[in-house]
Amino acid sequence: MAKRTLDEHVRDHYEQQQLSQASLHSLKTLIRSGSRAAFAAEARPRWQRWAAAAAVVMAMLAGGIWLGARRNAAPEHPAEIARMVAEQAAVGHNEHQELEFRVTRCEELRRHMKSLDFTPIEPEMMHMMNMRIVCARYTTIKGGMAAQIVYVDAKGVPCTLYEVRPTDKLARMPAGEHDIDRVRVNIWREKGLVMVLARPIA
Repeated sequence: MAKRTLDEHVRDHYEQQQLSQASLHSLKTLIRSGSRAAFAAEARPRWQRWAAAAAVVMAMLAGGIWLGARRNAAPEHPAEIARMVAEQAAVGHNEHQELEFRVTRCEELRRHMKSLDFTPIEPEMMHMMNMRIVCARYTTIKGGMAAQIVYVDAKGVPCTLYEVRPTDKLARMPAGEHDIDRVRVNIWREKGLVMVLARPIA
């Protein structure tokens, strides 16, 4: 009879080992419950992803409805636009903000304010009122790039002039005069630009 190796004895020993029926049943139950838990853990993030996607879609739909309503809304009346521009000019005048460019002549603005899409001019009204230019800065009026220019009279009383191209809504804005918060605002056109002058009411 051939001698068996130690490896063969060990292999035969473990091949004859087996779980009892009770242990086998417990192991199968544990495997099944683990599978269900793993499935539930995987399903939760998937459900959350679906909820997040649905929320994004709802937000996009709401945004589209809002934009559609804005497009279909009645356009602003030209007189309302003029009133809003006059109010903005009055607020800007009363704020006395520090301006960027110190100048003594309008020609200097053309060198300093190169980001404007127009060439600043000195209106005839400023000559008539004997006003002297002092400083300026960039600003916006109804979405259009504008120049905010400060002039002073012989007594040192400042007024604020805004110049902007008549694009979009500004093209429909009528000339006129508005009194807002003790500030008189005149709106007119000159040399292809919209002029908005804000000064204290005497």
